[in-house]
Amino acid sequence: MSSPTTASEPSPEGNKGWVERIKHDLVYRRSGQAVLAMTAGILTGLACVLFYYMIIGWEYLMTGFTDYAVQGGANHGWLGIGPWFVIFTPVISALIYAPIVQKWAPTTRGLGIPEVMLAVRRNGGKLPRNVWFIKVFAAALTIGGGGSVGKEGPVVQTGAAVSSLVGSRLNMPAQRVMILVTCGAAAGISATFNAPLAAAVFALEVILVKFSAEIFGMAVIASVSSAVVSRALLGNRFIISLPGSYTMDSQLDLWAVPIVGLIAGLGGVLLSKTLYFMTDVFDKIDKGPEWRRPVLGGFLLGAGLWVFPELYGTSTDLQAQALTGDFAASTLLMYAGLKILFTSYTVAMGGAGGVFAPSLFVGATIGTAIGIFIDPLTSSSPAVFGVIGMGAAFAGAARAPMAAVLIIIEMTGQYSLVLPLMLAIVVATGSSRFLTRKTIYTEKLIRRGDDLDDPVNATLMGRNEARALMGPVPAIIKSTQSIPEASHVMRSSESDLLPVVDEDDQFIGCVSSLELATANLSEDTPPTVKDLHLEPASVPASAMPSVFMQRMLASRVAGLPVIENGEVIGWISAQDLVRRVYRQQRRALDKHESESSWGSRWQQRRRHHDISDE
Repeated sequence: MSSPTTASEPSPEGNKGWVERIKHDLVYRRSGQAVLAMTAGILTGLACVLFYYMIIGWEYLMTGFTDYAVQGGANHGWLGIGPWFVIFTPVISALIYAPIVQKWAPTTRGLGIPEVMLAVRRNGGKLPRNVWFIKVFAAALTIGGGGSVGKEGPVVQTGAAVSSLVGSRLNMPAQRVMILVTCGAAAGISATFNAPLAAAVFALEVILVKFSAEIFGMAVIASVSSAVVSRALLGNRFIISLPGSYTMDSQLDLWAVPIVGLIAGLGGVLLSKTLYFMTDVFDKIDKGPEWRRPVLGGFLLGAGLWVFPELYGTSTDLQAQALTGDFAASTLLMYAGLKILFTSYTVAMGGAGGVFAPSLFVGATIGTAIGIFIDPLTSSSPAVFGVIGMGAAFAGAARAPMAAVLIIIEMTGQYSLVLPLMLAIVVATGSSRFLTRKTIYTEKLIRRGDDLDDPVNATLMGRNEARALMGPVPAIIKSTQSIPEASHVMRSSESDLLPVVDEDDQFIGCVSSLELATANLSEDTPPTVKDLHLEPASVPASAMPSVFMQRMLASRVAGLPVIENGEVIGWISAQDLVRRVYRQQRRALDKHESESSWGSRWQQRRRHHDISDE
């Protein structure tokens, strides 16, 4: 016999109660959400560290060095074979990651951040569960194998995926999952660039596109937690280390800042356009399986790295050398063009990685080159304009001006350049917006039919087709039915209008209750429904809300049949549309009533206690 449960032993029901209480506090209390944001930051920071060691581990295996870009085309570090080996490093990498990506996580190709944007702003923060590890794995092999892409995309997608998983396990409401996923994205940027403040702003400016003190606070908690983990395990350093502090030696040099902002911003736009142009080229010339594209494309990438080994991987050290004036202006512009080509080619062929870091490289080289050209006319160092160009190029590509200012400051530590950075970034953002409404992130989504900035999507009905908004058909009347039979069907349906179909179930019109009543009272009653006047109004299943609502207003009916291939598949009614409006209004009211703070709850309990004492 089992012993009875003693008073000191908590019962299973008690344990379950405590678990549910903790889950409730994590989901609905601000303090609990802060704990989740911190957890997302810690997990993302650990993932970033893992990603870092995977990259250098694979690069060491492929080249014999942990950073082959600074070796100047040396022989393989431990095999001793000639520098021609670099031709095969992207191919070998692709042979491993490409089949895995195609089979288990095709969304991990390319940039990563657009998928997070779509998940947050359209899908309630839901991301595939297996995406994070495969994304890290594929990107580590892409970068370690020489791919000229950045590390931020994979880590952002990883942080978002982990946060989405936590949210789904806790059954969090979609709105709170979206915020948690945004925090995970902020943690990814923070751990990658050691820039917690810029990361929080980037997540709100690009991912969520929504600002509030509460959400910003959550993002800061996640980004700080991630940065602490990353700094503890990888060290606290500026990503772009420059000798000393740079300042504009004269305020008169500000005349050159808009020029740098314009040209570097156009460099960011060129990166975006070149990337998608190369993607289109690959789509036209390679119709085979997706895994084959990076394998075959890797040969040409490897040949490019054989000629320009300094562009192997992220090329961060080359970027620092460019800022410190180690190259002539023409060489810097050549490197800017090559980086655009190498990055665009890596992404277009199917490699995984980000474009955040490459855009900074392009801006640094263009800005420094401009600084060298105008050096006789200014008293400031060319490196000043290189740092300014970094922010301008990123702003031109991504149009995230606030994040651009902050991330350059945090990456380089050049706090004295805030003023010219702001000016250049505004010019770059404006010129980019003038030339195109797409950014390097949104264009990928728009090409797939997901326009996040479409104003129609902000309306109640959005771009939902009639098939997505329709309800069941109240009843269907056959054209061969008699008037009394049809009247009985009409009364049973409790509707004033019903669709009529022929012997082949093809829609031929709608009959109203008034039409049937008139026929019943007529001395010459028509034999069947098909002899009555039928209302032809209907909507195709693919009709947008503006179409079917206009038809409902024009025909002055309370509902319309939805037709596909001539058959009635659903019913759009004014009552359903009003019910949809009510549900949205009710959710908004419930959210407003549920909002509280620790202080307000304490005051409420205090008032209740005072009343009880009386």
